[in-house]
Amino acid sequence: MDKTWKVVLVFIGIFAAGLVVGGLVTLRVVKYFAPPRLGSPEQFGPQLIKRFTTKLELTPEQQEKIKPVIAQGAEELRQIRRTTWLSSQAVIDRMESEIAAQLTPEQKVKFEQMLAEQRDRLKRFMEERARRMKDGRPLGEGSPPAH
Repeated sequence: MDKTWKVVLVFIGIFAAGLVVGGLVTLRVVKYFAPPRLGSPEQFGPQLIKRFTTKLELTPEQQEKIKPVIAQGAEELRQIRRTTWLSSQAVIDRMESEIAAQLTPEQKVKFEQMLAEQRDRLKRFMEERARRMKDGRPLGEGSPPAH
């Protein structure tokens, strides 16, 4: 009976790890094929004002009145994004820890290697994203993201 539960827990751990990896791959694919968005969070407010000014033909007075509204909204979105990121990271850390507790020493070594490779891919992706944003090219433009 004890062995059965260990097998079940290992399968749950493998499934959970698959979910994490699948989620990261999905995010990467969606960002590559999705239409370009407004750009980086820092550019959100100015680009939104510019778009509204052009498409709605806003007067200078209207622009001045909506700038604080957009600035406040952009700041709230930054806070939500940060909170969500921290909460997500806490869940992932807990999940990885619980999975590692169910693994043999040999499996733990492989699991840590998998996680290190995953973190390295994510780091390269974020660096590429930052470089493209700095150059004014969202990930959806030009060549696919580096693997």
